[in-house]
Amino acid sequence: MSPNPTIAQVRQTLVRVFDRLDACFDRPAAALKARPAYPGAWSIAEHLEHVTLANHFLLLTIAKGCRKALRRAALGELPVGESDLERLAPIADPDAFPWSPPDHMVPTGGREAGELRALLRSQGRQCLELLDALPLGAGRLCTIAMSVHELGRLDLYQWLYFLAQHGRYHLELIGRRRG
Repeated sequence: MSPNPTIAQVRQTLVRVFDRLDACFDRPAAALKARPAYPGAWSIAEHLEHVTLANHFLLLTIAKGCRKALRRAALGELPVGESDLERLAPIADPDAFPWSPPDHMVPTGGREAGELRALLRSQGRQCLELLDALPLGAGRLCTIAMSVHELGRLDLYQWLYFLAQHGRYHLELIGRRRG
């Protein structure tokens, strides 16, 4: 049996994004804390802290949805077809739409780089564990509304992909700092 293309794409994207986020911590401490000279700019460490904060809340929702999907999967057949991941492409593009974080996801600078790195690694593992718990289309058995960019209802594979795309968004912003 061939692997589910949606699951394979979500897995590959999660692994790639979390590897790239982890690599940010290989920079010197001064580079992580340096803030660009324009209003509202975040340091690399603040971008990474924000990603951990957003991941925390996204993972709470995904884990709850996973439990619901698995209960539904135990009752009957799994859906056929794939999740539409392409509709989440704008999430990784800082120029696609205006996007301000909610107050509870604004970085405070209160965490050290080592703590942030460990937290991101743990969150990456949690994403893969949740994905592994949703084989053969089970992630399509639960949809949850997503207010960002008026995306509407997303299945759990899309929620995990959204989380990865959000990480890519911040990696893009971090990358623009050097250019």
